Amino acid sequence: MSSSSTPTPPDGYKPELMSLGTECHHDACHLHDFLPFSCPACMLAFCQDHFLPSHHTCTAPLPASMVDRIAPTCPLCNEVVSSTGHRGPNHAVEAHIMSGTCTGMEGGEARKKALLKARKDRGEVCFRRGCTKVLVVPMACGTCTHKFCPSHRSAQSHSCTPTPVGSPAPAQQQGAGKSAMSRLLQSSSSSSSSKPAAKPIAAPKPQQPPSQPVSAQLEARAAAAQAALKRAGQDAKVPFVKTKTEKRADAELQSTIKSLKARHDKGLLTKAEQVR
Repeated sequence: MSSSSTPTPPDGYKPELMSLGTECHHDACHLHDFLPFSCPACMLAFCQDHFLPSHHTCTAPLPASMVDRIAPTCPLCNEVVSSTGHRGPNHAVEAHIMSGTCTGMEGGEARKKALLKARKDRGEVCFRRGCTKVLVVPMACGTCTHKFCPSHRSAQSHSCTPTPVGSPAPAQQQGAGKSAMSRLLQSSSSSSSSKPAAKPIAAPKPQQPPSQPVSAQLEARAAAAQAALKRAGQDAKVPFVKTKTEKRADAELQSTIKSLKARHDKGLLTKAEQVR
């Protein structure tokens, strides 16, 4: 009596996911690949290790694009020129020279850089400096909004300097400092107004000791200057330094002139004031 044994599925085996991929057609592999590769000759599905015709003993003839593939070199700039199968290598080199981007021609390097920059700005080529990868699936940076290839999509890979999250701008910091100072002043004023009885004791009448020494020094300098001028036999008047009496007299004179002008505008001047 014979009994057939069913192989035990491995750990983590999920049969509901088997319909998403394809099994590798290699005789010794049978790997279930979710992103299989097609052989360019027989067009069967294989895994990444066995999709080339030489890796699975393919008997189908190779396509013409693989047999007659030629990469010509420009004789002026020694650059490899890409060519498709429907046109010959000579036509590809001629088109490369006539495009004006050949570095062997005068001004070709500048035009080539300008064309590359325009393609970078349009998002056709990776925007990182020095990278010339053509973008099939462009990836935009969330900070600078430029398009990059998968290798340079992160901010650290293309020297992007984003603003740190959580750190306010300098203007916001100054505004926050001013608002905090205003709140502190308001709280101090409200606390002082809530205790009117202690105000005369705690807050004495403002003194003016700093201004008195300054005025005294000015008067002393004026007196010394007057004495020096008297000794020299010159006029003792010091126009650039005024004493306290002179300042008071000037203030009274200005006040009198101002009041007389106001009375004159209203027509209230007496004869004595008009003569004055």
